[in-house]
Amino acid sequence: MHMCKETRDIHPILSLVFSLLLFVMGLLFVKSTWFWMYVVTFSVLFLLFRFEKLMLKLIPFVLAFGLVMGSLTLINGSMQDALYAIYRVLALGLAGVLSMSIRPINLVRALNQLRVPRWISLGLLIVIRFIQIFREEIKRILQAIALRGIRFASTPALWSRAFFIPLTVRMLSISEGLATSLETRGFSTDSAGSSFVVICLKRRDLVFSILFLTCLTVFTCLFLRGH
Repeated sequence: MHMCKETRDIHPILSLVFSLLLFVMGLLFVKSTWFWMYVVTFSVLFLLFRFEKLMLKLIPFVLAFGLVMGSLTLINGSMQDALYAIYRVLALGLAGVLSMSIRPINLVRALNQLRVPRWISLGLLIVIRFIQIFREEIKRILQAIALRGIRFASTPALWSRAFFIPLTVRMLSISEGLATSLETRGFSTDSAGSSFVVICLKRRDLVFSILFLTCLTVFTCLFLRGH
């Protein structure tokens, strides 16, 4: 017996596709005068579907990265070019809201239901999980360096050794640990995977898809008409 998993998340396949669409179309619209409407429209849509926590997590990154990219562009470009660079970061931030909402295991389950080759779904799961663990390890190493009173500004060589040597060791350990974990859990590219939990399309997914595609179609028409 299979159980349909009830969650408030958008279907992982839809989230992945819509995330890519948001970013690609955002890069296409970035020089349009109404680009700010594009950002506001999809931000409101995300708020309606309760993505506010993810948006709050991304705001510091978008602000910092946007200012850095804008400043670097301004060195050899115009103020308009710097604004376009910030817009590109905003497009990345919008796409990030949906992509960060995807739970890796649910994505793999959805891909298995679509009969996607196991080596693709398993590879994707390993990459996502590796990135998560890698980020946590970097935080721990930086905390350990700070506790030891090592500062990059005063002793850059010592700081580099204290950071990169443990990081390299941890990367090798993480890789081996992930491989062992997959093997002990019976993951294989030779077998057709099955899952007790089924990722279903819900009414929430349908409503979100209709609103999302309607908004995207409107902005695409504006772009094609040259507005």
